[in-house]
Amino acid sequence: MTASSDKEKPKVLYIPWANPIHDPQAWKTLNENFDLIYYDCETPEEWIEENSKPDGGKYAGIRAICRSTWLKGQPYLNHFLFRGEAVKYIPDTVEIIVQSGHGYDIVDVPYLTSKDIIFCNSPNTCSVATADVGTYLVMQSFRYLTYAENCVRKGNYYDAWPLTYWGANPRGHTLGVIGLGNIGFLTAKACKALGMNIVYHGRSRKLDYENEIEGLTFYSDLNEMLKVTDCIYIACPYSEATRHLINFERFKHMKDQVRLVNVARGPIVEQEAVIDALERGQLVGAGFDVHEFEPKIDPRLLDNYKITLLPHIGVSSRSSFEAFEAKCVDNLMKHFYGGGKPEAVNIELLK
Repeated sequence: MTASSDKEKPKVLYIPWANPIHDPQAWKTLNENFDLIYYDCETPEEWIEENSKPDGGKYAGIRAICRSTWLKGQPYLNHFLFRGEAVKYIPDTVEIIVQSGHGYDIVDVPYLTSKDIIFCNSPNTCSVATADVGTYLVMQSFRYLTYAENCVRKGNYYDAWPLTYWGANPRGHTLGVIGLGNIGFLTAKACKALGMNIVYHGRSRKLDYENEIEGLTFYSDLNEMLKVTDCIYIACPYSEATRHLINFERFKHMKDQVRLVNVARGPIVEQEAVIDALERGQLVGAGFDVHEFEPKIDPRLLDNYKITLLPHIGVSSRSSFEAFEAKCVDNLMKHFYGGGKPEAVNIELLK
């Protein structure tokens, strides 16, 4: 749908990034149907100051905020406008916020809801990309290819011989998925194709998924699942309930030799518990795309090439970012021009 005149176009604050990736049709739709105002504050403090002006500042009258770009992209990497003090200065005229990415732990959704502001993330737009990286990390945790590559790059070609003793084939081992959503399911399917057995734990049983993956087994008790798991795969949402879900106590329920992969959020895993398990020899392989204190990582992990460390890039494919933009624009179009309801996190505002 196209607005009939510029006056009728809703004013949208667009937060750009230095190296944009656009879905051609979505970008065209966004520009044709909305009056885009570009965010250009140098600091979040400037955002607060601008919106505190008696006349509302340069963002006065915006009805939506669109951050369909990479949240870690420059120049607005640390501009967390939707939480803390900054969220309190969102103009009262804002009706909806759309944002890239699946997780929303950097958003104060309860506050937005209290102000009747709809918040939409972009679920299922990066599931394939993240699951691909997750599958790679599972493989790495068994085969130690990061260690082998480090030997090659440092000129120690033949120093990879310990892999003869460390390495194991994933086939026949059990993958225990914590959080069998889209990402967990896609990784489970890939690992099943590698010959692994799949078990899972979550808030509810997924009968549809059990029908698709032969032998997929649900455990309502996480500790019971850990007892039979060779490689733990974390893909659940982050909340206060899942903070340090994997901790010192959990390792007591794991096998004497176990592997761990996290593609969800860093604080779900207690870093000190991981280091302790590595040093004791219980954790024999691991892969982390996310870290408890990212971007800071303990030197004891950085120096251990038996584990694979990535800089939270599970989503990083061109397809993901095109899909982010398409989802964000679709939600804006539905909200302002009809054709359905936007996919909101605070869905209660749509009732």
